[in-house]
Amino acid sequence: MTTKPMSAEESIGIIQSIIETEKMRFSENGFIYRMWGWLVIFAASLQYLLFYMNVQHHYYAWFLMILGGVYTGIYYSKSKNRQTYPLSGKIMAYTWIAASLNIFIVSFFFPQMAGQWLLFIILAFIGVATVVSGALLRFPLMIIGGFICNALAFASLFTSPAYWGLYSIMAVTVSDLIPGYVLKAKFSEKNV
Repeated sequence: MTTKPMSAEESIGIIQSIIETEKMRFSENGFIYRMWGWLVIFAASLQYLLFYMNVQHHYYAWFLMILGGVYTGIYYSKSKNRQTYPLSGKIMAYTWIAASLNIFIVSFFFPQMAGQWLLFIILAFIGVATVVSGALLRFPLMIIGGFICNALAFASLFTSPAYWGLYSIMAVTVSDLIPGYVLKAKFSEKNV
């Protein structure tokens, strides 16, 4: 098998792609991961509070996720460098959009059909999207968090729905909050 030598333009294109990917990697400050982590913790805690106050529709606390989705869209639409996202940034964005849409559809339109599988489906989508994000950012802590989130998804199948809020809190802590704060520290260190 023979390989054709690359032209100067092809070589420069590859180098530019690598540089853009590295810029995206080091410009990630972890804000959106921290925001979603705290939002999920707040919604899960609010649901528990409403549940123990015997509020019939205690699960309405999760409608806060819609506000989080709207805020995320606004946040990224106002991002300075959104037009210059490299392919890896676009893959990460579309992975999260697909995961979020699937979670939304299952959670809000088919929760009874999902039944005992509901939290499994949610955490599995989050786990996969987190692993993909961690791989694209070359951030092992996020990859590990995604796998732990997936493990919690499987464990939720054997747990009463009364404890699902705790599983959600544990999952976002390892997949969003901890990596988000580490990314913030790395971002601050690189931009001092």
